Amino acid sequence: MGTARRTFLWSFSILSFGICQAAMAQNEPFKPGQIWTYHGATPASSRVIIGVVDNLEGESQPIVSISVTDAPIPNDGKQLQTVPHLPMAANVLKESVVELEGTGPIPAGFDHGYSLWRQAYDGGKGGYFTISVEEIVGILRTQLGQQPAVK
Repeated sequence: MGTARRTFLWSFSILSFGICQAAMAQNEPFKPGQIWTYHGATPASSRVIIGVVDNLEGESQPIVSISVTDAPIPNDGKQLQTVPHLPMAANVLKESVVELEGTGPIPAGFDHGYSLWRQAYDGGKGGYFTISVEEIVGILRTQLGQQPAVK
């Protein structure tokens, strides 16, 4: 077998493995404690951590409650580093995540945020996001980073 053919086969195998791994990550069921990379993470070290997966009556898909770590967001003159709780439609989260890195602890503050959201949801006053993690973080940065108008 020629060198060019071996190189092609090796490159094709590596490419196929990478595509299969990405596809497998997209089909991985979400479970509490999973740590995922996500598209558009800024900084690149920002991660999504799965907190709770709810299969709620009347919803066509699970609602996945997440935390986003290492996502500096201005908040009253401080930098909020972790967004403790965000509820998302599972299909949108699947499109947002890239790679499952492993598992770890759910960040502090998640339980409180989840509890407040769940009370609101159960009372018909809470919803969930149907936009990407990147878009949510961008909106939070824009909204929380704005200074109140001086009158």
